[in-house]
Amino acid sequence: MSHAGPVMPTAGTGYAWRNGYLLVAFTALAWGINFPIMKMGLAYSPPLLYTTLRMLLGTLTMFVIARMMGILRMPHRADIPVVFSVGILQNMGFITLVTFGMQYMPAGRAAILAYTSPIWVVPAAALFLGERLTLFRALGTGLGLSGLLAIFNPVTVDWHAEGMLIGGGLIVLATLVWTAGLIHVRRHHWRGDVLSLIPWQLLSSIFFLVPLSLVLEDVSTIRWEPAFLVNILFSGAIASGLCVAAQVGAIRSLPAVTMSLSSAAVPAVGLISAALILNEQPGVPDLVGFCLIGLGILVVGLADRRQATMCR
Repeated sequence: MSHAGPVMPTAGTGYAWRNGYLLVAFTALAWGINFPIMKMGLAYSPPLLYTTLRMLLGTLTMFVIARMMGILRMPHRADIPVVFSVGILQNMGFITLVTFGMQYMPAGRAAILAYTSPIWVVPAAALFLGERLTLFRALGTGLGLSGLLAIFNPVTVDWHAEGMLIGGGLIVLATLVWTAGLIHVRRHHWRGDVLSLIPWQLLSSIFFLVPLSLVLEDVSTIRWEPAFLVNILFSGAIASGLCVAAQVGAIRSLPAVTMSLSSAAVPAVGLISAALILNEQPGVPDLVGFCLIGLGILVVGLADRRQATMCR
């Protein structure tokens, strides 16, 4: 699952294992580290303006990559609805909600919650796409929901902590928004190359983010310090641009179950990097929740692989 874009189907049956694993490692490290980076960035900028700046840099980066690869072209008319769907739901909606939610909770916990999207895809696909809810898919979903319950255990959670419900609720809502975008993606029959469409998907999010952020937040409150410039460059050009292209390359190079493992790797890197960079100490509920959610993602990935093998 992309932190800044969609997971989309691609053609081809051959796997490029070495390149695929390198791309997966790169995206897992960059997206995981980006959670404490975002947390630090919010000390310099309001959340909506921060999101807008990183998406502007991500969009510029993707246009440069597409141009250098010789694949920059206007999207096919039939792809335009899903270009806007991905841009608004999976780029603008997901990232904005996660960024707002991170104001209220540790970066490591935010990383765990943000990567529960593969769990929500299972019931959503069964409900809206008519996909079978197999035993293993149901088991994976149950494990993921158990992980969420472990993190938000009514008995152990301090409900009086400022922003606990708001922060967690915003990030879980972000995963539901991302899932809605993915359902649209799965229903769509692509006409153009997926990688060539990513710059336009990012650009479509900018059309809405720029005016919205300028109306709701004050640009003069941004602290344009060197540390913030480095911060937003990483979060924008690398996490929101380069990593999105790398993820598409990984999807083309590796089987689905391996990509499911990478979805569990990002919050693991998020937890570790938040501990190293921000001195966060994850509690037992966070660790138990991470293990259950990661196992749920793996079980869902194995179930998808088994179904794909049976359909051949």
